[in-house]
Amino acid sequence: MTADTALVLVGHGSHRNSGSARPVYDHADELRSRGIFAEVREAFWKEAPSLRNVLRTVESSVVVVVPVFTSEGYFTEQVLPRELRLIDGWDLDVDKTVRYAEPVGTHESMADVIVRRAERVTGDPSVGSDVGLAIVGHGTERNPRSAKATRDHANAIDDRERFDEVRALFMDQAPYIDDLTAHFESDELVVVPLFVADGYHTREDIPEDIGLTDDAATGFPTPADVDGNRVWYSGAVGTEPLVADVVLERARDRLDAESDGTRPRDTDGASGDAEAERSEAEAARDAFVTWVDHNALHRDTPQTWGQLSVAVTNTDDGRRYELRHVDDRDADRTDLESHADPTETRDAVRFSDDGEYRPLATAATLPTGWVLSDLDADALLQAIEFVYPASIANWYREENGELDVTHFRETAARQTGIYADVADLGRDELEYAVEACCVDGQCSARREWDAADDDEIAVPRGDGEFPCREPCSLFIAKVREFREIEASESNGTELDGASETGESNESTDSDGYRARYRSARRCGGET
Repeated sequence: MTADTALVLVGHGSHRNSGSARPVYDHADELRSRGIFAEVREAFWKEAPSLRNVLRTVESSVVVVVPVFTSEGYFTEQVLPRELRLIDGWDLDVDKTVRYAEPVGTHESMADVIVRRAERVTGDPSVGSDVGLAIVGHGTERNPRSAKATRDHANAIDDRERFDEVRALFMDQAPYIDDLTAHFESDELVVVPLFVADGYHTREDIPEDIGLTDDAATGFPTPADVDGNRVWYSGAVGTEPLVADVVLERARDRLDAESDGTRPRDTDGASGDAEAERSEAEAARDAFVTWVDHNALHRDTPQTWGQLSVAVTNTDDGRRYELRHVDDRDADRTDLESHADPTETRDAVRFSDDGEYRPLATAATLPTGWVLSDLDADALLQAIEFVYPASIANWYREENGELDVTHFRETAARQTGIYADVADLGRDELEYAVEACCVDGQCSARREWDAADDDEIAVPRGDGEFPCREPCSLFIAKVREFREIEASESNGTELDGASETGESNESTDSDGYRARYRSARRCGGET
């Protein structure tokens, strides 16, 4: 059922919180190690690989997509299918059959995960007697369905009669978590947030709201005394390793639905030839390895790929490859930190040399000081995909004259929610934004998109080896910030804080994008 099928785990991701993607990577690594699926890949709404690119990196003809989200709603029913091109009005741009599953968080097995979190945080595998359990969801008055999964799991666990009391509480709708102890008669409580990752809400908002601390930044004990009650706090449920099993159940449920003759949310590629002998992704990888071999061996110098240096060595066991930063090309290997495998490199390159989170994989801030050696071709390709997701697939399409470019106006037009107004960005402001975000000093990819098909942006495209075919999610987020700058200054006010993206309330310009935007505007687009 799964030996010739690829599994794609889809997460939200974040431009601010490096930990947002961690559970998706961890669960993908676990499922990859089990060898159940032909391939296991990750994709994100706000990180790379993007939903727009991930399917073209998959070799398998059948793909099952599992959203690692805690509830049904706006993202799982609108944003993700739209970005994957699975909804009416969009043609799938790969020759594959895609099965889109329900979100992990609504599966009935998540009740077991919640109980496991309670066991883990208390250190008691039989926790329950004389203990109250609070399951905390985000909730919103705008969408009643947002709270459904939280309530369903609370009811299911309550029916087991294991805990004295089980309550579903929420951050943004009644019953509120602020009154935690008022909802229980039990003296001992366990609080489990129904969130995928630990971030601003689970590390700061919830601990402060339930009374664990007045300032989460200073830390807090678990258990803690709250209004005379002993309270354990578990952190996000999505970080529990058992979630990998729920992902697997969701995938199997979706594939079983196909075998039963029910086909909700099916999408087939344009040609319908799902049994092609050699996929585009496989051809792209073969072409890339051939290109690296030819250039490196014939020129007797490592090949450059973005900020990566790829060296090739002929051995008795075949060709072996080595990856390092281009700035470390001449460094002695013993002076560099040796990575054990591509996943270690993946985790390391999420941060710059200064320790700053790199939400943009192609940002020109790839860290130095490491080496990944003695790789076969498969490990090389995996490492490249981790460092520069989908770069090989898009390079291959460009090499064959088939790169599909989506220009800014089209990308902006499909944005919804808080990003819907990016389509109103003025033409001059668009050039300033590109100058701030997309030139060689900022991004290793070569920009191939413009304002529109007949409206070229007069900013250097860059000299990178691989193309950028569409404005990325970070660019869209920054455009929203830039529009706020324009609005605030036209009103005679100064915008001190970063755009309120729903991820954080930070008020800094630590990444420098706003400063570069203002500089580009002052110089008329010529910084």
